[in-house]
Amino acid sequence: MKKFLLVLILGLSSFNAWSDDLEDILGVEADVKISLGSGMLGLASLFTQDDPEAQAVLSGLSDLSISVYELSNKVDTDELNDWMQSTLRNLNRNGVEEIVKVVDGDERVHIMAKVDGTYLSDLSILVYEPGDEFVYIRMDGDIDVANLQDITGNFDIDIDGLEALSLNL
Repeated sequence: MKKFLLVLILGLSSFNAWSDDLEDILGVEADVKISLGSGMLGLASLFTQDDPEAQAVLSGLSDLSISVYELSNKVDTDELNDWMQSTLRNLNRNGVEEIVKVVDGDERVHIMAKVDGTYLSDLSILVYEPGDEFVYIRMDGDIDVANLQDITGNFDIDIDGLEALSLNL
């Protein structure tokens, strides 16, 4: 039991350190911060029984974290790019691969996940639009690629190439 508590405390402190580091780089706190574990996702699924799309999305998830930061033009793009590259390398070391990368000037979209057929797990979505917003979504559990468009659409995230991803897996 003590080992479990230690792991939990270390996990929470590393999440807070990650969040603090990102907020220092962006110069703002998250405008939206949602963190749902399996219990809350189960409760959410009770309230979405009349919505098959929502049920399909929630059914495979065990954890969901969403952070949205409204940005000004004062963000140090180089420092944020360094943070993003470090985060992407850490995910890659844990067996997560980059399945979508879109770079348009300073705008960036990265989707990383473990891929098993048409299912994804350990999904991370990072979206950076300078002067507008930074979005970081992390999902644990099995996610059917067919439902990925519904997930991102519900958070008003338009990711070019997502339909091609669905067709290619």
